[in-house]
Amino acid sequence: MAREDNLSKAQASVKWLRLLVILSVAVPLFIYLVFGAVGYVDAREEAELRVSRSLRVAHEHASKVMAASEALQDRVLAMVSGRSPQELRIHASDLHAALLARVRDQPQIQSVWIFDAEGKPIASSRFAQVPVFEVADRDYFQFHRLRPPGQRYVSPPLLTRTTKEKIVDISIGFEDHNGHFGGVISVSLLSAYFQDFYSDLVADEPGLAVNLFREDGAIYTRWPLVAKAPDKLAPDSPVMQRLFNGEASAQMRGISSVDRQDRIIAYRKVGNYPLYVGTGMNLTSLRNEVLRQLGALFALGALPVAALFFAARMALRNARTALSTTERLEKEIATRRRAEEALLQAQKLEALGRLTGGVAHDFNNALMVISNNLHLLRRTVPEVGTRQIDSMARAVKSATNLTRQLLAFSRRQPLVADHVVLQDKLPPSKDLIAPVLGSQIQLEVQVDPATAPVVLDLAELELALLNLSINARDAMPQGGSLVIRARNASESEAGQGMPAMVLVEVADTGSGIPPELIGKVFEPFFTTKAVGEGTGLGLSQVYGMCQRAGGRAEIASTLGAGTRIRLYFPSAPPQAAREDDGPAPALAPLDKSLLVVEDNDEVAASLVPILESLGCRVTRVDRAAKARALLQEGQRPDLVLSDVVMPGEIDGVGLARHIRQTWPAQKLLLMTGYAEQLDHIHQMGFDVLPKPCTPQMLHGAIARIAG
Repeated sequence: MAREDNLSKAQASVKWLRLLVILSVAVPLFIYLVFGAVGYVDAREEAELRVSRSLRVAHEHASKVMAASEALQDRVLAMVSGRSPQELRIHASDLHAALLARVRDQPQIQSVWIFDAEGKPIASSRFAQVPVFEVADRDYFQFHRLRPPGQRYVSPPLLTRTTKEKIVDISIGFEDHNGHFGGVISVSLLSAYFQDFYSDLVADEPGLAVNLFREDGAIYTRWPLVAKAPDKLAPDSPVMQRLFNGEASAQMRGISSVDRQDRIIAYRKVGNYPLYVGTGMNLTSLRNEVLRQLGALFALGALPVAALFFAARMALRNARTALSTTERLEKEIATRRRAEEALLQAQKLEALGRLTGGVAHDFNNALMVISNNLHLLRRTVPEVGTRQIDSMARAVKSATNLTRQLLAFSRRQPLVADHVVLQDKLPPSKDLIAPVLGSQIQLEVQVDPATAPVVLDLAELELALLNLSINARDAMPQGGSLVIRARNASESEAGQGMPAMVLVEVADTGSGIPPELIGKVFEPFFTTKAVGEGTGLGLSQVYGMCQRAGGRAEIASTLGAGTRIRLYFPSAPPQAAREDDGPAPALAPLDKSLLVVEDNDEVAASLVPILESLGCRVTRVDRAAKARALLQEGQRPDLVLSDVVMPGEIDGVGLARHIRQTWPAQKLLLMTGYAEQLDHIHQMGFDVLPKPCTPQMLHGAIARIAG
């Protein structure tokens, strides 16, 4: 059957390769034509974008220039308004200095002039001693003489009477000390400044033109320059027709009245001024560029098309061999990919376990320091408020449980199933979960008083609830509510013929999970979160916990309404109530001599006083080698208490082996914060205590071992 499939595939390959011979010519020709059409359309769209982009740049530039000129004019207006002509002429030199200072860093300004009511110059930024002339005949002067002050006038293109430079003049009238027409303030902008800017703007844009013109069509400047170009836009030009219709901005195609070229044209009004910035792209240049690209494509494509034609004929001969090779290669690639994925997941779990074990060791040392110092504080300062001390002790206990959870999750410490009464154990978990949720999410924990006990590892249950709470928080970025409920499951919920079950339900009001993903959420490493925001291990841990306890996990979700996860556990019969932890009973003095080997100074600083409070005489060293030297000198303490992991040539286990071989009668007790070492050390025949351990645990172990 497999051979027939291979033969049919080979025959199909031959047919397709014959078709390829034909298509090797037809397809490139079709692509060439399509490329030409698409290329022209794209070039047209690109030209429109370039016209629009250049217009925005030129318009922004003109707007800023006009705004700066207007601001300068307003400052000059504030200097001269309400002053008499005589006063202004007296301070003409000061006015010149002030004007010169204000235009020094503004290359667009040709000059600033202050004229009196007769059109005679009072002061100028350009001349310290103003020349004698009049501007009473200028349009802008007549405009301001007949109108109230405060209105600005933009002149048509002008040539200055002093320097013969082409300018655009922006003017405003002012009042004298009597409230009458006092004169005109004129700011002259260089047309050459705009021309230089436009030349830089179109330097890398072949076929593009930019101009600045007045609403009556008068052209202030244009780039590129056109020989014998008109000074005004023709009334029947595309731009002027749009202006006559009241359009402040527009984009169109038409024949330019300046150079008679077919162009894509756009213009836009500058603020409230009768000024417009226009741009245009020459379509003839555009078409020539597209034709040039098509010619280059044809020259480059002829040889590959011929090569493709002959390659198709050669491929026809080798089709069967290539097909067989491809199948073998695909199968090998798939097998290798599965092996790599399995190895990667194993490496992830191994790295997670190693990291967790190392962190737990250091964390256990820190917890032992805190626990021991709390015990000492109770003994040495009994008048200190027990409420705060008890709160810290509970925090240490909670942190110890958290370390157990981390170790259990990374399989560095075996889970310990216990008889758990949810009415007592579930409400306190609110203190663990609430800080994770934050203030925007309301948390509620409800336990039915009739809920039956369950048998499971409490630390693992708390970890599961914490994972579910974190998922709920991430699904409610704007806030919401999370409810954790526990009750006896009904017979229909537990399942027909199944034992009695206890139901723990976690429900949120988050965004929900799409229906197509519901069946995958309990899979390891599956997550709906973004890369770097989730590992995909949380729900798989929840599912595994339920399975180990003999129960199951179910999930239901509605998009936009929230998610509900139900955890089912077999119910257990009630047990006799145990007494709550109360004040520790007084411990009898031990009267023993101890050699303590501990490299961590902070742990030792808290451990030694505890041992002394138990009636022990303590000698402490920070290295196993030092302890070995003291023993070789003849010191024989009642007990050697040593940490396991220490720097130096030998660790605690090495010291214990040496003592057992050299001084078999010497009593030994080891301590370690690595939970995975406990079983191994026990198997070696040594007594060992986990870190952190309570003073009661220390007292019991020392009394038992040292007699």
